[in-house]
Amino acid sequence: MRQQTSVDTAGDGDPPVSLRPALPWLALTLGLGVAAVVVGVARFAELPDPYPVHFDLAGDPDRFDDRSHANVLMPVVVGQLSALSVFACLLLVRGQGHRRLVAPLAALACVIGGGISLVSIAQYLSADTVAPPWTFWALLAGIVVTTVWVVAAAVRVGRARPDDREGWRLGGLVYADPDDPEVFVSKRVGVGVTLNLGRPLGWVVLALVLLPVALVVVLVSVSA
Repeated sequence: MRQQTSVDTAGDGDPPVSLRPALPWLALTLGLGVAAVVVGVARFAELPDPYPVHFDLAGDPDRFDDRSHANVLMPVVVGQLSALSVFACLLLVRGQGHRRLVAPLAALACVIGGGISLVSIAQYLSADTVAPPWTFWALLAGIVVTTVWVVAAAVRVGRARPDDREGWRLGGLVYADPDDPEVFVSKRVGVGVTLNLGRPLGWVVLALVLLPVALVVVLVSVSA
């Protein structure tokens, strides 16, 4: 009969951890999103038409489109949805006791959603509808710092206890076990945690984690 060792990455067998530390981050993210929408709608009639919808690395607009509420508010909406996707990962963190990941994940979500909202507000209030270039670089720096925080927390979780699970693939680099109910498992190679790709939810979490990275790539890309 197959045996599998359950790993308590919390290290003390406590019940699901509290998500209260994430609530202020969530409130700040949503508050900045609402503020950006209010400012964008209030300033809509004063914004130029065509409206700048893409900027190069120097912060200069390089693509324009018709002024519409969709074009004006799209960055805010995308930022808020990306942030909520990261916040959704906290439900899995709570169920598996990874308390060290709560605050850094919440901070990363807030930087993404709240930061994009602040950049959008700066754009709405600018006389030429162009946010100062430093606002973008500040947003990027915030994402990098909070991502490092998440990685450091994941490393501490991975060091909590060894993992004797089965289901490892590619020499222990990939874990896929449809019979294992846990989505986050300790890495066999290196330190930190990895996803159980044998569960559909593991692929969903992977997509949510990669969403901020894709967002940054879109923001820094230069249109042809």
